[in-house]
Amino acid sequence: MNGLELRRVRLIEASVQALEASPNPLRSQVGLEESYSYRPEEDGFEAVGQFRLVVVDQDSQAEQGSIEVSFGFWYSSKLQPESEGFAGYFEVFKEINLPINMWPFVREFIYNTTARMDWPPFTLPLRKQAPESHRKAPSKTRSK
Repeated sequence: MNGLELRRVRLIEASVQALEASPNPLRSQVGLEESYSYRPEEDGFEAVGQFRLVVVDQDSQAEQGSIEVSFGFWYSSKLQPESEGFAGYFEVFKEINLPINMWPFVREFIYNTTARMDWPPFTLPLRKQAPESHRKAPSKTRSK
């Protein structure tokens, strides 16, 4: 989007459950869900990213723990959310830019949180482009 500038980043909400004291990484599956939305703000909008990491035992499928976190990125924008066409622009923005912009914050949060859970720290891979699922369909994703 032209005339778009990131002004502020905030942690909105976080929730952690360590249901198992020390899961075996070799016997665990990891799933990550992510979704994006926006809410109007003065002179722009706040993009909200919601992420949920779930760890399950690969044999029993019992949940071993989860981390949920939401971040808000406040952008000043020449195109206001009330403007005609904003929703279409945001659809493209949330599929391409937001996953790249928010990823370092999510990555750091999950790494530090797993360490605080006394689990082996979990490092999400680097993301150089939006996940393939975001480039094809604008829906909530789950990857393993």
